[in-house]
Amino acid sequence: MKTTNIAALGLMTFSLFLGAGNLIFPPIIGYLAGDQTWQAGAGFILGDVGLTLLALIAVALSGGPDKVVRDFSPATQKLFWVVLFIVIGPAFVIPRAVMVAYETGFMPFFPNTGDTVFHGYVVVYLAITLALTLRPGQLVSTIGKWMTPLLALMLTTIAVGTLINPQSAIEPARGVYESQPVAEGLIQGYLTMDVLGALGFGWIITHAIKSLGVTSGRDIARFTTMAGLIAAIGMILIYSALFYLGATSHGLVPDASNGARILSTYVAALFGPAGNMVLTLVITLACLTTCIGVTGASAEYFSKTFTSFSYRQYVAAIAVASALVATVGLDQLIVLTVPVIVTIYPVAIAVIIMPFIRRFLFYPTMVTRVVSATALLFAIPDGIKAAGFMPESINAFLTQHLPMFEQGMGWVVPGMIMLVLSIAASQCFGWNRQSEEAAY
Repeated sequence: MKTTNIAALGLMTFSLFLGAGNLIFPPIIGYLAGDQTWQAGAGFILGDVGLTLLALIAVALSGGPDKVVRDFSPATQKLFWVVLFIVIGPAFVIPRAVMVAYETGFMPFFPNTGDTVFHGYVVVYLAITLALTLRPGQLVSTIGKWMTPLLALMLTTIAVGTLINPQSAIEPARGVYESQPVAEGLIQGYLTMDVLGALGFGWIITHAIKSLGVTSGRDIARFTTMAGLIAAIGMILIYSALFYLGATSHGLVPDASNGARILSTYVAALFGPAGNMVLTLVITLACLTTCIGVTGASAEYFSKTFTSFSYRQYVAAIAVASALVATVGLDQLIVLTVPVIVTIYPVAIAVIIMPFIRRFLFYPTMVTRVVSATALLFAIPDGIKAAGFMPESINAFLTQHLPMFEQGMGWVVPGMIMLVLSIAASQCFGWNRQSEEAAY
């Protein structure tokens, strides 16, 4: 593969992950972390970029996204992917991206529009998404060679402006960032839940590599890893600039409650009215590349698994479903989908750990299933809590007795314990079996 194609593949991968949420989280972290920004930022990068890169490498080591869950039964594999793609597709991520693009990129210029204009915006936005996704073999060219460089240029402009002309002094850290900046940053990075996107994007990255003429499984794995590394470097650079932006924004936004307000106010202060236009283009492009990636990845999986319909038909169906969700009831669906995301996310993390250790195990299938089942079991209370259905007495009990439950990560300690125990049992049984076979 040519160097230019590798670079374009990496830029495409970078832009798939750079959604609006990824632009909004770092400023508020920098704002709250203050003089502890770099410690908190390191934790955030580890919890977000680190896990995302591990997921892409896990897909590469497994031999493709379809094999990353091979230790599950066929029915469980299908259930995992269907739930994942519904959640990161028409049920949540795509409608949310369209809403963010509308609210931050359109409404500031046309504040008094009604529902009719909003519905029209959704239709046009998703029609553009559909048109750019219909040819999956062209995504590297469309996103990697054209859209991402433009997005990167605008983000670089904001970053350079922030470094040259910081808007205020950095203040002391606030709240939990004062005493535990790294741990809190790590938790916030985890809560972005980008690993689900990484597993889903594995399908479209693999297809993009094949469309460039690569057929060897080893080469596909190598180029997937390279694309992930390029994307990780890009994310770290952008995050670092946005952390600093947030840390130097107190004079502009004394009582900020979210990163969107910090970012918009800061860019306007740096560049005046033109800054609003730059930020509009950044948010619109970031949301668009995410929509294209999620739609393409979902359609790629469904067309290969449920062959009654073609890739193009699935793209159209996803676009229509996303439009309906965005215009009918996104708020209600967020209430339903966030608990599902919280519940399946630990299973996704268990899945990405296994490719790194399975070749050292005698019974990798058993270990994967036991650890994944444990993660799911202890993630269910997290999901119930996220849904708002957790009785206060049970919530208090779990908060007191289950480590990290209060942070929405109650599965971590039980999952780690079960991982160690199941590996030990696997190795013990394997060694015993080898000893018995050697005796004969």
